[in-house]
Amino acid sequence: MRSGRSFIEVQKQRNHRKTSLSRHHSIEQVAWSPVCRERGSLHHNDWKSMNLQRNLKLGCVTGFFTMFLVVVPVLVPFWQSLGLTMREILEIQAIFGLAVAVFEVPTGYIADIWSRKASVCIGYFITGIGFTCMPFCRTYESIVLYEVIIALGGSLVSGADISIVYDSIKNDPNRVKHIGSLHTWSLVGEGVAALCASLLIFWSFAPILWMQVIVGWVPFFVSLWFIEPATAKMRHASHLSNFSAVIKHLFFEDSLTRLIFINALIWGLSSFCVVWLLQPYWQLREVPLQYFGVMWAGLMFFAAATSRITHAVERKLGAPTVLISLAAAAILGYWTMALSSGWVGVVAGLLFYANRGLASVIFTDSLNWKVPAEFRSTANSLRSFAFRLSYAAIGPATGMLIDARGLSVTLGVFGAVAALLFVVFLLPLSRRMHELHVDYIAPG
Repeated sequence: MRSGRSFIEVQKQRNHRKTSLSRHHSIEQVAWSPVCRERGSLHHNDWKSMNLQRNLKLGCVTGFFTMFLVVVPVLVPFWQSLGLTMREILEIQAIFGLAVAVFEVPTGYIADIWSRKASVCIGYFITGIGFTCMPFCRTYESIVLYEVIIALGGSLVSGADISIVYDSIKNDPNRVKHIGSLHTWSLVGEGVAALCASLLIFWSFAPILWMQVIVGWVPFFVSLWFIEPATAKMRHASHLSNFSAVIKHLFFEDSLTRLIFINALIWGLSSFCVVWLLQPYWQLREVPLQYFGVMWAGLMFFAAATSRITHAVERKLGAPTVLISLAAAAILGYWTMALSSGWVGVVAGLLFYANRGLASVIFTDSLNWKVPAEFRSTANSLRSFAFRLSYAAIGPATGMLIDARGLSVTLGVFGAVAALLFVVFLLPLSRRMHELHVDYIAPG
């Protein structure tokens, strides 16, 4: 028995038995760009090659500069220098998450029924405005306003950007590898930005903020060059029926899709929650501030390398093993940081970025494969909505727990919760993957 087949390969075997690739549209109808219509009859392989080369490369560039967040590695110390407490900082992040949750689904739906490219371009424009305001935000209230602007811009981009790229490469045999490249370049952007922060911090916070302003406009200008593939559109009679169709598909029609969605949310949160705890953890371990950028860069490059090899790892070990590994990395990371002192706990932060590298590729590809093209942006936005809404609840509670019981206890609690969620949600998904492998690789 070949145990190294990926989940997507198994799904393609299953889908091949169906009479068509879409419930309503043939592959020629779904995968037909405006350029194709202008030139008349253009061979599908030519169309695919053109969009792969352009949209994939543009997606990597926008991903790099979108995540070139030079201010993030020193954001907590910067806000603390303005007089904010750790509780206020986590409250701001919760407000940001709540704002994203409010904007996320409507903007994703707009992208599906109107234009994904227009949604991305407008979103990056608003984000550029937000970053331009950042150097002037010095109070709690002004920082909240900045975060809301960034949330609106990010929501317009979220879901629509990955949909443009995914629709361009969906039928490419190296699709998982390409998605890994997207995440790799995003993480590399974070890493390079962190290195810049570690150099600029020797002067002050000001040059970091102004570099963020400049870089924050790059994705907008790059996004203007995207080619939007023509895809099937939702054709239900009302917006409510459209949205009901998306919810039904994600949560009620197929248990596998539901498990993928839930686990994508859980294990995305598992690595994100620790992001805002690493900097105070380093401060607690008396790591000098000038090393923050270098250490942050190391984490990003490690996650980028993990994303890059996810395709090969999944092929060799199989999806069930990869799923268990990414969950184990998060659980072990929390408990090691909680129980260790000194550099052992600091180094344990790498485990969360192994989790991030694996989870981002595996769940992005599997969820987008299971979702029809006509409402892919809405489905991705629902995932982001659930993510941000969850963090809006977790963030303030985390701040209060840190204030009341300390950082180590908080990390230990997170590890226990992650272990419970592993048993309740990820093990069933892993078993389902194993059943698919047995069913289709060695039938009978």
